[in-house]
Amino acid sequence: MHPRLAELSEHLALQRRTLLEIADAVPTESWQTRPAEDRWSVSEILEHLYRVERGVAAVLAKRTAKARAEGHRAETETSSVLGTLEQFQGSHFARKLVAPELVAPTENPDRRTAERLIAESRAALLAAMESGDGLALGEIRHTHLRFGEIDLYQWILFVAEHEKRHVAQMREVVQQLVPAS
Repeated sequence: MHPRLAELSEHLALQRRTLLEIADAVPTESWQTRPAEDRWSVSEILEHLYRVERGVAAVLAKRTAKARAEGHRAETETSSVLGTLEQFQGSHFARKLVAPELVAPTENPDRRTAERLIAESRAALLAAMESGDGLALGEIRHTHLRFGEIDLYQWILFVAEHEKRHVAQMREVVQQLVPAS
């Protein structure tokens, strides 16, 4: 795997491990419990992450397939892509954002279903990343609803940074649902 994709893959894995470790602090029977009327449950947070990641995987797969078919050039750049979305402050939890309807949770699934969904979306994202391996993904752009035109590396980074944002949200849910011991 190209060094840029390997770096992003590691970053994605770290964010997912952190998220799931925090979610594990909530008892299974409370995963579907909203800590407040205007707050998402653990399962709703994971469902939202699934919807976002699934959408990004589809964008990545479509754009890389098109680029490969058109003979897009090979990647020669190896510099880090981490930090290239900082100007958007997407991972900053203090900045309140409302999820677009397309990715808002609708089902509040049970724990097993929520865990299966985010595993499926991660597998789809990793497969899409593999399909673009070797292509100059920094030259392929696609419009993001909030960020405007960003390249495909940044789309992958967005998934990790978005998940990082929801790690902070998950910590709040844990504090509200799990009594201090």
